[in-house]
Parts: sequence; C-alpha cells; structure tokens
Amino acid sequence: MPIEDAPPPPDDPNPAGILDAARAIRPYLPNLLAFSPGSAARLDDELAQLLEKSAEPDTADRLRRVLESNPVTEVWVSQFLEFDVPPDFIAPGTRGSATSGPAGDGEIVRPGPKFVCPVGGDVVWWRRHVGQDIPRCTTHGVTLVKV
Repeated sequence: MPIEDAPPPPDDPNPAGILDAARAIRPYLPNLLAFSPGSAARLDDELAQLLEKSAEPDTADRLRRVLESNPVTEVWVSQFLEFDVPPDFIAPGTRGSATSGPAGDGEIVRPGPKFVCPVGGDVVWWRRHVGQDIPRCTTHGVTLVKV
C-alpha cells in the first residue's frame, strides 16, 4: 500500500498539533536540511501547498506523513509536539512528560514574541532576541507580523 493510501496510526497526534508543527518548521528548513537546499525548498513548497488545504479533513495526516518522511524533520516535529515550542527553545537535559527527572532538571526557554504570515498564517516563527531579523513568508513574500 503506497504511503499516501496508508491509514494513520491509531496514536496519531492531535491534528491541530501537526498543523502547528508544519507552520513552525518552515523557517527552520534551510538550516535543518542545509546539506540539501533543494530538498529544503521542495519540502517547504509541499508544506505550503498542504497548509493551503488545512480545512480539509485529511490534511493533518498528509502533513504528518510528509514531515515524518525525513529523519531530521521527524525528530524536530516529535520534539515540537511534546513541548509545544521549536526544539531550539528546549534546554539540554529537559525531559518530556513521559519521564520525570529531578527538580530543576532542564527547562524550556520561554520563547520571545510569536510572528505569523499575515496573508495565509502558514508560517509561524518565534523571535529569540531583539536584534534578530523578522523573516519573510516563503509562500507570500511578506514580512511576518507579531501576534
């Protein structure tokens, strides 16, 4: 059975979480897939096309399959889904909800302001520091806006 026709696993994450992860990973793709800029651009285009159809019932499943097709993006998404922030905001040693560590063991760095694409909302990005340039939406070419 082709991957497009495969049913989602029974423990499939929350569809809203997958949509959020797909929006959030887009600004990270050039760095995550720096070894293959063409792959990063193709993946970004594919995510953009799927996010345009976010109201369709199977979009989250299709996004999940696309994001899990690459080991680098699969790990990024699993960490995003667990902590609800991009992995670079997670301090080393932070444990997820599945394991409990000693008190004070790791923490999630509080993200800065959140920015989104004002046209389609298909790109989400968090600012780490004031001097950081706000990126443009790769789909619409506009600067992201603070929400």
